[in-house]
Amino acid sequence: MKTLVTIADLGLLELFWRPAVRDKLASFSEADFVEPGQPFDTAALAERIGDYDACITSWGSPFFSPDALASAGKLKFIGHGAGSVASIVGDDVFDTPIVVTSANTVLGRSTAELAVSLILAGAWNHAGYAARLKRGQWSNNNRESVLGVTSRTVGIVGYGEISKQVIAMLKPFDVRLLIHSGYCPPEEAAALGAELVGLNELFERSDIVSLHNTWTPRTEGMIGAEQLTRLRDGALFVNTARGPIVQEQALADELQGGRIFAALDVYASEPLPREHEWLSMDNVLCLPHIGGFHGLLKRDLCDFIVDELHRFTKGETPIGTVTREHFRRLTPR
Repeated sequence: MKTLVTIADLGLLELFWRPAVRDKLASFSEADFVEPGQPFDTAALAERIGDYDACITSWGSPFFSPDALASAGKLKFIGHGAGSVASIVGDDVFDTPIVVTSANTVLGRSTAELAVSLILAGAWNHAGYAARLKRGQWSNNNRESVLGVTSRTVGIVGYGEISKQVIAMLKPFDVRLLIHSGYCPPEEAAALGAELVGLNELFERSDIVSLHNTWTPRTEGMIGAEQLTRLRDGALFVNTARGPIVQEQALADELQGGRIFAALDVYASEPLPREHEWLSMDNVLCLPHIGGFHGLLKRDLCDFIVDELHRFTKGETPIGTVTREHFRRLTPR
């Protein structure tokens, strides 16, 4: 078996391909790496891929165009050492016998951990208290309290790899769970102790709403004034999914009056401008899209894909296999 690794970025190579990971891949497959630090585009991929049985990709790897797929006569496996495979393959890959897998399970845990940290930070008003402290103000134990997480009602919008892990991480806080998703079977929700509800009802009943939908044409702008105005005073809205799922002006309108709180890692336009109004609001905690930054988990993305390829060579189904149905629900970029 021959494997082509199409990761040219020097930083990613250093992070992902530790000697132990290279040795593991070499133990069952001959492996070639594209030239580090040099451009490697779709045309170069089409020219070179014909000799390989497997390809390992990550951020910055070239897209499998129709020409590249047509040239990949021997290719049986594409493993993406990142999250969404939509930047690597199109729907046409599922018309071929190529198995596509990703490390989204690993990366998703990183984003889930960030989401829970934002739920905690937002519910405890870290942004507000830190800003007040910098202005020389102290807290008032006799008059102040915070939302907190324990025993609160948490609404999860979207049900997939990340939200499943968020739910698991929230279990010790004894929260009441509401889920809005067309992809969560009722029996699965029941097993989680969660209630499946409509979107508006979720916003009405939740103390904390955490957004986990993928960004597609169908979900773009799905959260707007109709939902946000239903949040109770003092509620928290968390977004670690994608900015365009939310109508940001509607969110700004609710935040400007200080009625609700928000903790955000993603925005419709990134980077967020330095002069953006949210950066000066005490009731908003903004982070610069760091959901996949967990050091150990990010480091292990290609290690996971090497294990996936090994499973594939032994006739096993890779854990992160992407189907056409799943692909059509992915964030496009």
